Amino acid sequence: MKRFFLQRSNRERGLILVFGLIAVAWWGTSLASRGRDFFREWQSLKADAATQELWLQNRDSILARVSSAGRTLDPAQALDSAQSFAELNGMLRGLNAELGSQRTDRTEQFALHSVQVNIRQAGLAAILEFYEKLSTRAPYLGIDQCTLATDRANPALLNASFRIYSIEVVAPAK
Repeated sequence: MKRFFLQRSNRERGLILVFGLIAVAWWGTSLASRGRDFFREWQSLKADAATQELWLQNRDSILARVSSAGRTLDPAQALDSAQSFAELNGMLRGLNAELGSQRTDRTEQFALHSVQVNIRQAGLAAILEFYEKLSTRAPYLGIDQCTLATDRANPALLNASFRIYSIEVVAPAK
């Protein structure tokens, strides 16, 4: 390689060096980018591990709180999926709203039903009225997630998206 390089003219040597430096710089920036990505991923995994460790350290107190919450809930007021769907339909009467499909997550003590509710072109007063109706059924019916945005066609109206949950107390198997 050295012999090949020394047999070239000064101009060709300069061009070979310039192209070699460009290739090294290109490779170096790619290596630096991969290094930054690796470092960010490592930091993210480290933070996730710390969060999981915190949950595991507090496992007993979390389970105790869940168990005590289960004892304070009145199973007669809890809603199954059909009852929560019907109650939400009643609360949304008069609004331009659509209900998505329901999803149910089960544990030993509870069934958590969730449904996506989208309200289109409603005034703030109507959305607040819906919120008040929903608040009267807490903690058996509540808001898990809420997004509000102004309507593009009429900025005086709002579009709202809610993820609503309902809690059903599951009777222990006998």
